Amino acid sequence: MSGLPLNRQLTALGGRPEGAGRTAPCYRFYALPGDPPARPGLLRVAKDGAAIELEVWSLPSAAVGAFARQIPAPLGLGSVALEDGSTVLGFLCESYATAGARDITALGGWRAYLKSVS
Repeated sequence: MSGLPLNRQLTALGGRPEGAGRTAPCYRFYALPGDPPARPGLLRVAKDGAAIELEVWSLPSAAVGAFARQIPAPLGLGSVALEDGSTVLGFLCESYATAGARDITALGGWRAYLKSVS
């Protein structure tokens, strides 16, 4: 996200912000345990999901592979459904990682979570 520690990985590869939005209401959102910087985990679920705030960025096609190689497990890239019915390539989390993670879905987004812990 803009202004956060790992954003430089995206901008260094030519990433450009396209706007803000929200996911479709079919996700749970987690603060993943681990070393700094803190990382969120977005998990698509069959029930009890919510819409989560996000940023949409564009990245040159030639840079997607280099960007993906910088993403540590349990995170990865996949199709994220937006509330307007479209899909974008975005960050998702493997389900096993949520076992020890804090569910922050009710906060509605990563910036709200960061504000709640500062």
